[in-house]
Amino acid sequence: MKRKLVSILLCVSMAGVLAAGCGNKENAESTEDTGKTEGTKNTDSGEDKEEELLDLGLDLESVTVATSPGYAPFEFKEDEELKGYDVDIWNEFEARTGIKVEWEFADFSGLLGLLQSGKADAVSAQMAPDAEREKSFAFTDPVNYYGSTVVVSEDNEEIKSVEDLAGKKVGVGSGNSMQASVEAMYPDGDVTFEVYTSATLEAMFADLEYGRIDAVLAQDIQTSMAMKENANLKIKMLDPFEYAPATIAVDKNNTELLDALNEFIKILKDDGTLKELSEKWVGIDISVEK
Repeated sequence: MKRKLVSILLCVSMAGVLAAGCGNKENAESTEDTGKTEGTKNTDSGEDKEEELLDLGLDLESVTVATSPGYAPFEFKEDEELKGYDVDIWNEFEARTGIKVEWEFADFSGLLGLLQSGKADAVSAQMAPDAEREKSFAFTDPVNYYGSTVVVSEDNEEIKSVEDLAGKKVGVGSGNSMQASVEAMYPDGDVTFEVYTSATLEAMFADLEYGRIDAVLAQDIQTSMAMKENANLKIKMLDPFEYAPATIAVDKNNTELLDALNEFIKILKDDGTLKELSEKWVGIDISVEK
């Protein structure tokens, strides 16, 4: 009887151990399954994140953009950081597409040379297309519009518009398309141009104040901002004599990049980003045609 009781107890104990073992195995399998499911969810989340990037049809890891710092509020350096309206457009491009934006710097007159030599993929510097440039380069839809104006010293009462420049010496930045516009108005060469290799306004305005030149051809937005930032400038800006579109230039054969940028500019315009950037840097909406 005693032996029989011991046998029964042993059987019960063995059954308990086996049940516990099965339970642990099931728990382990359940944990493994859960881990697999959670891992799949994380992977899907990463894929969703990638899908959120804007696809413009560009198979690029980076794009090199040439510009000429010194043109506030469009492209300028502050504490060695590149800032401005044009710069923020490219910041949006990088953030939305995941394509890294790298910068190349040159004087305005040398920017298209960087594009032509393959050192840059695009030029972003408030450049307007003209017949000569369009022989070798393509231009996007406008990112903004600006007025071409004449700037004179504040005490100048002789020059009241672009029609009063005959016999005058006029300062202009090298490569500035405004020069061609004024030359067309004076086909007999009645205007003498002083061309500045470094096409920043500071040197031209200084020469204007000292009487070395009679007038300066400049963009109305840049001139207005310069006058606000430096109250000591003794200059005045006349009404614009024409309006022009500011665009991004690319190689004429790079239709893939041109199409992608035009699509991107349309997106920024439609969702109000260009308007926001305009008001941030200029105070008014410059993305609409005047």
